[in-house]
Amino acid sequence: MKALVYNGPFDMTIEEIERPEPKENEVQIKVRAVGLCGSDIHGFSGKTGRRYPGMVMGHEISGEIWETGSNANKFKKGQKVVVQPIISCKTCLLCREGKNSICLNKKMVGVNMDKNGGFSEFIIVPEENVFPIPEDLPFSLGALVEPFAVAASAVRHAELKKESTLLITGAGVIGISILLLSREKGLKKIFITDRIPNKLEAAKTFGGIPLNFTEIDPIAVIKKETDDLGVDCSIEAVGLSASVQTAQLSVRPGGRIVWVGNSQKIIELDMQDIVVFAKSIQGVYCYSDEDFNTAIDFIDNNREIVSGLVEKEVTFEETTELFTKLARGEIELFRGVTVFE
Repeated sequence: MKALVYNGPFDMTIEEIERPEPKENEVQIKVRAVGLCGSDIHGFSGKTGRRYPGMVMGHEISGEIWETGSNANKFKKGQKVVVQPIISCKTCLLCREGKNSICLNKKMVGVNMDKNGGFSEFIIVPEENVFPIPEDLPFSLGALVEPFAVAASAVRHAELKKESTLLITGAGVIGISILLLSREKGLKKIFITDRIPNKLEAAKTFGGIPLNFTEIDPIAVIKKETDDLGVDCSIEAVGLSASVQTAQLSVRPGGRIVWVGNSQKIIELDMQDIVVFAKSIQGVYCYSDEDFNTAIDFIDNNREIVSGLVEKEVTFEETTELFTKLARGEIELFRGVTVFE
């Protein structure tokens, strides 16, 4: 089968690799669409060191069941599905506590070397990592389920209440997904920061209060709009020092800060502000099965809105070129999606 193999920074080529066969509790999925996640793009450029030569990337995957192992009987051939890419061990302490996303021995499809990702014609995953989607849902929208599940997890951990105020740093796919999901909770005000005009315009369209941090001081604006207190909660969806600081300093005393961004390994933080004003920080990594189901339901019920986030669809052969343009900053997209014929 054909696969896009990552060879090193800005080098990814179509290669023939062995087509995997499902073991007894696994399913083989024919990939139909896969999203170009920001983590893949940063890995492709060599910035993060989180992608390795020889691997096949891609973890935002939708497709159809092609073959099943002898003990895998939940799905029928041709059924439309999406993939929950975290494969946990089920035996470590964290798995036993139901925290599979932070399993001590986890593997992730399209991230670990021995778990080929969606930029290939077929993939193999455990049956339990597969979720059905409506038969009339486009595969390109199915590829958005994974990032929406990340957002669902962030919103769940934020413990938002009706009339709460919220700041989201970053108006990419994750930030916009958080905005859309949190808006349904009846929040009083949702601020969202970015520097890209079309992303801020989209945030405004979806009910957020856009703040361009290159033009204004978002912290000052938020304090003014919240009686000088700050928001009840902030969700940091970028992962850089500047955005982390904005998320921290915009939160009221006793407020909650949720970190979901994961770009910069070491960041600067005002520890005294956290301690003196009794603010709490919650790190969130990926999602639960509940979050995946929340994402599927939301996308299914809001297809017209969500479809606007897929700004470019490319063929398998065009994927490396799109990776290159995105990594070089030549274009900005909410999400590019590779669609297989």
